[in-house]
Amino acid sequence: MRLAVLELNDQALLIKNQDGEVFSEPGFSLHTGEGFVTGIEARKQAWLQPQNVYRQYWRNLNQTELSGDLPWARHHADIAFAQLKKLLNSAGSPEQLVISVAACFDDEQLSLLLGLLSAIPTQVIGVVDSSLADCIYIADQVHGPKEQEKTTLHIDLHLFQSVASQITFCEDSVQITAQRVLPELGAMDIYSLLARHIRDKLVKNFRFDPMDAPQGEQAIYDLLPDWVIRFESQSEYGMVIPSPRGDLPVMLYKSEVLELLSSRLNKLTSMLRQFSDNDVSFSKNARMISILTDEFHASRHLKAHQGVDSCFKFADDLIANASLTEGDHLHRITSIEQLEDKSAKPPLEVRLPGTATHLLYQGLAWPLQQPLSITIESNRVQVLEGHNDSATAVLTIKGEEVIALHKNPKATVELPHIALCGMELYINAYKFELIEVCNG
Repeated sequence: MRLAVLELNDQALLIKNQDGEVFSEPGFSLHTGEGFVTGIEARKQAWLQPQNVYRQYWRNLNQTELSGDLPWARHHADIAFAQLKKLLNSAGSPEQLVISVAACFDDEQLSLLLGLLSAIPTQVIGVVDSSLADCIYIADQVHGPKEQEKTTLHIDLHLFQSVASQITFCEDSVQITAQRVLPELGAMDIYSLLARHIRDKLVKNFRFDPMDAPQGEQAIYDLLPDWVIRFESQSEYGMVIPSPRGDLPVMLYKSEVLELLSSRLNKLTSMLRQFSDNDVSFSKNARMISILTDEFHASRHLKAHQGVDSCFKFADDLIANASLTEGDHLHRITSIEQLEDKSAKPPLEVRLPGTATHLLYQGLAWPLQQPLSITIESNRVQVLEGHNDSATAVLTIKGEEVIALHKNPKATVELPHIALCGMELYINAYKFELIEVCNG
């Protein structure tokens, strides 16, 4: 049977199948006359059509009746179902599924989630705590006062909340020994603070409030993810905000951001002080916290697919035990023994995609190791090697990511969260594919 692993974090819901194909989208859903549009397309309308866009249905996963007349949904569970169905269809409709979920999902929500997945239909063979999945194979990287019992504090960030988990590594097991959900610290809380900070600067400098109009508010929120990443290597960054009076420049300083976020991060920093002996591991989705706060900059940063790949590693044991447990009685796994595989059959084979080396468009490929300038004018796409600030966008690969070295402020650039072959990126309405070229 075909197997996939689904990671439920509404910043970036992610599914990976046995062929190594990865599909991801944020937890935004746009209600239209034909049904629900989910992911990036919905996020692009979140501040333009706030009455039609839903973004808290994963945090509030329930069957409470929604207000208003929605022909396609009675409650948040119906909206979540639409996104689940899309993700599983993208992954090739796997017959079996392992789901990775955080501690912010309670037992009632897990039960509802299992019911939604069975209706797609797919067989859920295991439910794994996402913090455990992220950390289960990093024992060799963790150093503690007692070598026989080491710990790390794992931080995971969702759209509207975050989860801190203490992971303990013993001689024969890995287990979660403490967890805490922080409902007041989510990615959208941070983005909202930063958006208001940008607005205050524009009001002060130009007497212009971009949030008076939905187009201005949407423009700011579209720019924020790219702007946050830039602070990983820069202490200040100049950005341009479109307005009816033309493009307005605004300079952002990391020192101001640190001061702005200090109160929001107070509970998290207090918790870290309580666990002073622990080292700290940030999930891929919590990267913005470590980027924007110097205190956590030197902490461990886990890879994008770390938890999903871990679930594949012990999927054989879950498949073997699936027949012993009814699907609707599955519970989240919060500890696992480090046992050698004693089964006679070979382990489940998963073909992992390689890191992309080239950008593909209409049959032509260009290397991404050096800057690549892409210009889109009059419905024509021109790609040239080298850095050209007059181009629509300048892209390159740095480590495991595709980054934009330059972007026209009027252009829409959507980049994948990791540079794996097979993933796609968009510049305005044009789609490009990441590929790996061997011996080319």
